Amino acid sequence: MSSVKPTRQESLRLKKKIKTASRGHSLLTDKRDGLIQQFLTIIQEVIRLRGELTPKIVEAIQLFQFAQTKISEQTLQELIHLSQVNINLELQTKSIMGVKIPHIIPHIEGDPFQYGTFGTPKDLDQSLSSLQSILPLIIQLAKIEFTARLLAEEIEITRRRVNALEYVILPEMKQDLKFIQNALDELTRQEKVTIMKVKELLEL
Repeated sequence: MSSVKPTRQESLRLKKKIKTASRGHSLLTDKRDGLIQQFLTIIQEVIRLRGELTPKIVEAIQLFQFAQTKISEQTLQELIHLSQVNINLELQTKSIMGVKIPHIIPHIEGDPFQYGTFGTPKDLDQSLSSLQSILPLIIQLAKIEFTARLLAEEIEITRRRVNALEYVILPEMKQDLKFIQNALDELTRQEKVTIMKVKELLEL
């Protein structure tokens, strides 16, 4: 049995709550659909960037491995430490449908060939040059993959809210309203019967 009071005041209050909840459900549904659209667009960008980066990373690693076969490990480590490249990441934020997304701006400075290229394996030079050229893409990929994860989390939260309103909260409020209306209708019928009986008694 419903615990709500079957009064006209409660009926009006419930109708207002149902109207507000229905509007909230509509807004959340639009937000969920918009987030999914943004998510799918970002996933396509992730796939594109991965496809572009993978062969370049594989090539840079292979070149580095070739260089390892031509010089000693100690010499290689010394050359790498001499390579001076500074990476500074400027972090900003932007909003996608209410979700705060990191916006990373890389600032890459310095010379990867500070050690000098004379007498060093060409493979090492090419490997470092390749890695420097693709570093902004690696940062970009990391940024949009993190964005995709944040959007996926927000989509799940929004989906749960939509489902709670659609399958739990709104049906319960509508059921309570129906109970109140039925109770008020029954009360009205009883009042009519009472009035008719009073009239009959007065006419005797």
